[in-house]
Amino acid sequence: MDSLFRWTLMGVVGLLLIGCAQQPVRDRSSAFYQVPAGSELTLHDTVAIKPGHTRTFAQRGVVTEHSDLDQYYPSCSFEVRDLREEPQQINPDSFVVTRVQLGFSQIVAIPSIQLAGWNGGLRRLGLSSRERGEPLVASFYHLWLSSSQQPNVMRLTCYGAMADLSESFRPTFSEIEEALGALATIEP
Repeated sequence: MDSLFRWTLMGVVGLLLIGCAQQPVRDRSSAFYQVPAGSELTLHDTVAIKPGHTRTFAQRGVVTEHSDLDQYYPSCSFEVRDLREEPQQINPDSFVVTRVQLGFSQIVAIPSIQLAGWNGGLRRLGLSSRERGEPLVASFYHLWLSSSQQPNVMRLTCYGAMADLSESFRPTFSEIEEALGALATIEP
């Protein structure tokens, strides 16, 4: 009886552990869908990278300068490994997504200034109404890319809209598609 109880207990625990395993979301329209490793990114047009830079941005299907980006709207950037003083380009090609990495980057942080008061105490002078609030961030996906034809191409990074940390979301698959437009497509 002791043996039967042990086998039953092990079976129940095993089923419980299997039930707790996180299953990947396969519905591309879900906010929780993430491009899986092994997907294929097809670049349909040549993308130019300016001298002294390692990336160029796409938003609403158009290649754009960083200074022209709408930070409150999803965007993507094509990135290369080598920093060069001459223009670079990424030619139309198919790239395999070898790894997917999640993260966020802080966009805005305006420090306050401390001033000495007339009574010798320090006062904090804030330059921003956000001084003690949450930082503004953009959540992102790094899609690490591989191509035997263009080994200098490193990754595609797709950013969500800039928002407070607690309200920041990574871009959905449809937002990534919209940012890339006809420039590139991703097939899981």
